[in-house]
Amino acid sequence: MKFPDARDYQILFLALFLFLGISTRDWTLRWDVMSVAVASCCTTQLLLSFFISGDRHRTPADSTPPVGAQRDRLVRSLGSLRSALITALGLCLLLRANEPTTMAIAGCLAIASKFLFRIRGKHFFNPANFGIIAALLLTSDAWVSPGQWGTDWWYLLLFAGTGGMVLQKV
Repeated sequence: MKFPDARDYQILFLALFLFLGISTRDWTLRWDVMSVAVASCCTTQLLLSFFISGDRHRTPADSTPPVGAQRDRLVRSLGSLRSALITALGLCLLLRANEPTTMAIAGCLAIASKFLFRIRGKHFFNPANFGIIAALLLTSDAWVSPGQWGTDWWYLLLFAGTGGMVLQKV
C-alpha cells in the first residue's frame, strides 16, 4: 500500500493504535466522546481554514475575491482535513474525559492553536498537546493515563517501527 501523503500513514497508524488500545488493553473509551473529538477537530479546521487562510494572501486593495477563489478556498479547506483527523486521533489516544463537551473544547482549541501560534506560516506547537493542556487547565473532567500501554515490549517495537516509516515518508 502506497499513499501520496505522509499524513495518510499517520492516520492509518494512529487508527491502528486506537484499535489496538481498545481491543488489547481493555480501554473503556466512549464512542460519543471520540466522535465529538473528530467532529470538533474537523469542523474547526474547515471553518478556520476557509475563513482565515484564504484571507492571508489578499491585500487590502483586493476588495473582491477573484473568480474561483471561493472554490479554491473550499478545496484547500477540505484538503486540510487530514491534519484535523490526525489531531482528533491523537486526542482520542491520549486524553480521557467523561463529558463530550470537554473533548469538544480540547478539539476546537487544538485546531485553533494551529492558526494562532505560527512562525513563518507554520504552526510550532503540537495541536493535540495544546488541546490536552487546555482541557486539563480549563475543565475538571479531563485527565491523561500515562501507563495505559502497560509494559509489553512489542508495543514499543510497533510504535518505533511505524514512527520510523512516517518519518521516512516525510
